Amino acid sequence: MELDLGTILLFAAIASLASFVYGVTGFGSGLIAIPLASHFHEMRFVLAVFALLDIVNAVRVTTSQPRAVVADEAVRLVPSCVLGVALGAVLILVLPARLLLLALGTFVSGYALYSLAGPGTQPTIGMRWAYVAGLSGGIASAMFGAGGPPYAIYLSMRPHGKEQIRATLAVTSLVSIGTRLIAFGFAGLLSSWTVWGTALAVAPVSLLALWFADRVHRGLSRQAVLRALRILLCLAGISLLVRAIAGA
Repeated sequence: MELDLGTILLFAAIASLASFVYGVTGFGSGLIAIPLASHFHEMRFVLAVFALLDIVNAVRVTTSQPRAVVADEAVRLVPSCVLGVALGAVLILVLPARLLLLALGTFVSGYALYSLAGPGTQPTIGMRWAYVAGLSGGIASAMFGAGGPPYAIYLSMRPHGKEQIRATLAVTSLVSIGTRLIAFGFAGLLSSWTVWGTALAVAPVSLLALWFADRVHRGLSRQAVLRALRILLCLAGISLLVRAIAGA
């Protein structure tokens, strides 16, 4: 595939939307970008380009407010995430991906709908649940490229501010995406100049959308950010269910 202006403009538009959502909530860019872009280009190319863009976004959010990262959460989420990615790489070979995708989509959308329809104050869960969130998120990341929902559910039920939630989500995403990129490298998905050229051409637009999202995020209350997270989780769950029903 040759680098062309049409692909760059299309991916720039999709990346702008995905980066804006990521900048406001701290996750969800892949859940938006990959389904949209895969309608126009083959999946291997789409996964490689947006993995490169996602890791740039994750580095940008993480380094913009490093003190906002909740270290106690990160030291539990990150190792269990890495373990989950490794486990997911094994499970995808032995378990029916469609059934697992259906289960993940049902859980995520069910939780999101409950949170949106339930009382304004959600229950707080213990820090030990970080291991469950990290492991399940890593598995989902390896199998479906959708590791964000478990991390977002967990952190939204912890007593943290909006900046802490977003920054900690970004750190976990950084590790998850980085692990995925290593796997892509071994699989040869990053060996094409077209992949790198497209990502480099789109990155400035993606970062501009992220900058704008950061300004919007600062003006939102914690409750508004949590509500945005839950709406995105609901949409993500529905998207996963559609993929499962359509045959993953």
